[in-house]
Amino acid sequence: MTDEKHRNGKPETSHHPETDPNRDDKNYYGIPPIKRAHWTWQIYVYFWIGGIGAGSHLLATIGYLLGWRDEAFFRTTKYTTLVAMVVSPVLLVWDLGRPERFLNMLRILKLRSPMSTGSWALSIFGSLSGLIATKQAAEDGLLLGDNFASRLAKLVPDRLISVLALPFGLYVGSYTGILLIATSVPMWAKNWLLMGPTFLSSAVSSGLSWTSLVLHIGRWGDGKTLGALKKAEKAMLIIESVLIAASLVRMGKWSKPLFSKKLGPLFVGGTILGGIVAPLVLLFGKGSREKSILASILVLVGGFLFRYVMVVGGRDSADDPESYFTFAKKDEKGGGRPEVSE
Repeated sequence: MTDEKHRNGKPETSHHPETDPNRDDKNYYGIPPIKRAHWTWQIYVYFWIGGIGAGSHLLATIGYLLGWRDEAFFRTTKYTTLVAMVVSPVLLVWDLGRPERFLNMLRILKLRSPMSTGSWALSIFGSLSGLIATKQAAEDGLLLGDNFASRLAKLVPDRLISVLALPFGLYVGSYTGILLIATSVPMWAKNWLLMGPTFLSSAVSSGLSWTSLVLHIGRWGDGKTLGALKKAEKAMLIIESVLIAASLVRMGKWSKPLFSKKLGPLFVGGTILGGIVAPLVLLFGKGSREKSILASILVLVGGFLFRYVMVVGGRDSADDPESYFTFAKKDEKGGGRPEVSE
């Protein structure tokens, strides 16, 4: 074309992203090639509360297996799991907009669909935890005294049900990560191997901290229980920090949204420093009730922020054409992951 301009030996046009020096965006004309997640605030809270419930159930099951007799500990973990499993579906349906959308996911079990398996796991785990909490309520005299329903509830084999419910609880705890990697979002899909375990470790940490917080605030629980919880909190925070560090290594440059001006302070300051480092310092120092309460609160806040930044960071990753195409090229060369149906 006779009116085409040249700059530095390259043709300058008014539209092509690779040759037009006046364009800041590169590849796909700046248009996101994949759809971002449309989730609202209800989903962040759902992921967080569901993780607390799953972590609390794991604690109760371990307590049973170890032969613990602390009534306050079991009461706290059972009621926490029940409330979490009641609130979680409500938040999920709220985000979906219509209750029938959740019910439709239960019409058939699709093992290759995280949405399907997650809905079934949530339903089964919620039902089993409801039975366990019902027996606890009967023993606490909350079912209107000594009546037929109360006597029937006391016959529930809560220890056996706790063990049977454990696999579903662990799936619910890791479900956030499993759901996120079932996408083409670079930041999520790149870390397909560690996303589930990382969220599960965060769920267990949150469950531990919530249980410890309730027992310390209420001045319940014996010294042996509180001491065991403190040791477990420290161990899980270390495991969680290792998994997050390994996840960042696996994500590589695709973790950039986590360190942006918008999310960086929340991720580094809120999740890493506030939710892991500070609690570890408090827990490894000279123990006190006040320090334990503060450490638990920091872990819970950090757990929520972790879910928030991972979801929002994934949105930003989906909006970045260059991020997607460089990830797609890498994936084609053999960085693969298992195929799942969404």
